[in-house]
Amino acid sequence: MIKDIIKFGLEKPILNYILLLFVFILTVFSYMKIPKEIFPPSAMDAISITGTYAGASSDMLDLMAVAKIEDDLATINEAGKISTIVKSGYFNIKVELKDGYKVSEVIDDVKDVVSKAKSDLPSDMEEPIVKEIVQSFPLITVAIYGEKTNEELLEVATTIKDKLTHFGDLSSITIWGDSDKELLITFDESKIDAYGLDKSAVINVITQMSSIFPAGIIKDIGTHYYLSSQNGEKDLEKLKHNIIKVGDKQIYLKDIANISYTLADVNNISHFNGKPNISIGINKGSTGDSIALVKDIKNILKEEQLKYKDIKFDTYTDTSIWIKNRLNTVVSNIIFGIILLSVALFFFINARIAFVVAVGIPTSFMIGLIAAQQMGYSLNMLSLLGALLALGMLVDEAIVVGENIYRHLEMGKDKMSAAVDGAVEMYPAVLTATATTIFAFLPILLMTGETGVFMKILPIMISILLLSSLIEA
Repeated sequence: MIKDIIKFGLEKPILNYILLLFVFILTVFSYMKIPKEIFPPSAMDAISITGTYAGASSDMLDLMAVAKIEDDLATINEAGKISTIVKSGYFNIKVELKDGYKVSEVIDDVKDVVSKAKSDLPSDMEEPIVKEIVQSFPLITVAIYGEKTNEELLEVATTIKDKLTHFGDLSSITIWGDSDKELLITFDESKIDAYGLDKSAVINVITQMSSIFPAGIIKDIGTHYYLSSQNGEKDLEKLKHNIIKVGDKQIYLKDIANISYTLADVNNISHFNGKPNISIGINKGSTGDSIALVKDIKNILKEEQLKYKDIKFDTYTDTSIWIKNRLNTVVSNIIFGIILLSVALFFFINARIAFVVAVGIPTSFMIGLIAAQQMGYSLNMLSLLGALLALGMLVDEAIVVGENIYRHLEMGKDKMSAAVDGAVEMYPAVLTATATTIFAFLPILLMTGETGVFMKILPIMISILLLSSLIEA
């Protein structure tokens, strides 16, 4: 059968040229469509359950909410590893699914468990949020800095974030250094004493004011008390003239406290070149081209730069640079390999066989790229590492077949007979050589967990390239 296939290919040279042109065109489209990212998707299917209850300690939150939900989750057959983080006023439960199960098949069962547990939770506690954990990859960080206040920088950062949300392939956009405005009430302790008011009673009255409920966090620093709220009255004048009743006395709030709006304390502080700034951390999802996304983001920054003269925009942690460097490494190795191979075969065999064998290297990579794109894989650091590992093995079969055909020509056979006999004769040997190399990498597919998901692209990429090299040979 293999002999008939080889003869058919030799008798239809124009068909070979058309197939090569078709492969080249498909390669161009595949390269444009295939995602280019720093790392391959490695996270297993998982579901997140997040709940908050202000003021509750971690032990109390674990006792009244987390333990009950965990016990019920353990009854779901599809649930694998369950891990929980509990902090004061906050908890997060991560449910990793067993191999072979998808989030869409299980998430309704998890929501039922949480809804059932809601009856045992405090009445003023909101129902925990259940959602799929979406894997994200670091893409680029945007730094915004200049001789402006934090409020002005935050306003610019929010504008850029709004524009970036229209990119469907971005999984998360986080502003580092962001904070909401809060109402700050600073009590004057001397005035409270002058009015003869009890400090605890004053704080108790303030916490029950409907205009600034929920009260938020009261900070006791030195001799000052701070009360913050995001949902209270927005008009400062109305707040200042708000009458409060402490014991048998009625006074204006402004008589014992200073009231103002200010930015809340930030959870993340960002610095760029040693100076405080506002940064936007941008992550991408499991789809999308990192190189194209970074290019679009930088175009937006150029447009924004024209609007603001006193604000500068810069970028760092640009992962697309790493991908481009690895792609350049692979391409330069391919070109260098072709040159060395062509020179060696030109001197040891002849120019025509050197040319035909050299064509096999880019052809194998083109077939490999098409196959990877069709199978849903991406160009990333690991798949390109597989390409580098396979580079030295790609031309082995072609060299062996080409040299054997040349040997048959030296025996006096015509070109057709030499090509058929030489290729058929070496077919079992090159098939065995390719199979043994592929089998050496296939055990990596047996690895389980996130490591197995992360590493599986390596043997798959090597196998695709070696098989395409075998077909080309």
